[in-house]
Amino acid sequence: MTFGNMILLWIHGYREQTLVELLGFLPLASGLGAYAVLSKEPSPPWEWVAGLFGFMITLGLFLYELRGLQRAAALEQAGRELETEMGIANGQFREQPEPYLRGFVDPRGAAWVIYPTVQAGWLYLIAVGRLGTLLAAVLAIVLAVGIGWWMARQHSAARIDLRTSAADA
Repeated sequence: MTFGNMILLWIHGYREQTLVELLGFLPLASGLGAYAVLSKEPSPPWEWVAGLFGFMITLGLFLYELRGLQRAAALEQAGRELETEMGIANGQFREQPEPYLRGFVDPRGAAWVIYPTVQAGWLYLIAVGRLGTLLAAVLAIVLAVGIGWWMARQHSAARIDLRTSAADA
């Protein structure tokens, strides 16, 4: 194992720790931000701007997270290959347990639950002043699920394209 490969594997472990911290902090910070806006009486006329800002920041973090998950998967594959080359039969990369629910119970599944949920909260903040509580909540949930579903399809299509390109090369 080269020193560079050891550094890459160490970074991968550090990234997972950072992911856990971010996934815990994002809903807390978003909830506090939404509460700060919604607790004002009367509702400020700029609440939809705060909601749009929060939604876009969360979307950007989600896209960044998806890229990070893609890189983590590549590093795990490199780790499995290194363990194979070194003859390590039960290393941390080759002997990982299969995640439950067809891969949903892992960092990717957590991201696909947390980010759309936070996005729904920001979408609610955008709509509540104009549509009322119930309709804004329903609209926010439908839009967040729709955006998450669309992004999951795009992500899967891109992964299939990468596999096809790699197989052709």
